[in-house]
Amino acid sequence: GGRQLWDFKYGDLRGDRRHKLKMYGYYTLPWKASVGAFAIYQSGQPWEEHNYRYYPASIRGTSTSDTNRYAEPAGSNSTEAHHQLDLNYTQDLPIGDRFNMQARLDVYNVYDNQTGYNIQDNFNSANFGLPQTFYDPRRFQISLRFEF
Repeated sequence: GGRQLWDFKYGDLRGDRRHKLKMYGYYTLPWKASVGAFAIYQSGQPWEEHNYRYYPASIRGTSTSDTNRYAEPAGSNSTEAHHQLDLNYTQDLPIGDRFNMQARLDVYNVYDNQTGYNIQDNFNSANFGLPQTFYDPRRFQISLRFEF
């Protein structure tokens, strides 16, 4: 009881992202360098409450598991939307006529936007309604590449 295919299952699925926009661009600079940017925006992740107590004992039996026991229609709630900007700078350093050294600096998640997702949806568990996972914080990456 309370785990049938039709029990509040009609709605937005957990992995659904209604809106997703990705943009990429770069510009080559006259001193053998380039700058680039990657931006992303996506709508929030749908989620719903799971709660065994919503179903009467005559239906659910003695089970006290919230697993797959929807207490509201699928996707009734949503996390916050997420946006992120990544930047990079690449510099070519020619070595003679045949070789090239390339230095690159990447900055990921420039605005340090750590939006939460993967909500704890089991009502009778700790941290109900709170995100269990967050997008990665801002980070920097420096790399050198030797081309021949």
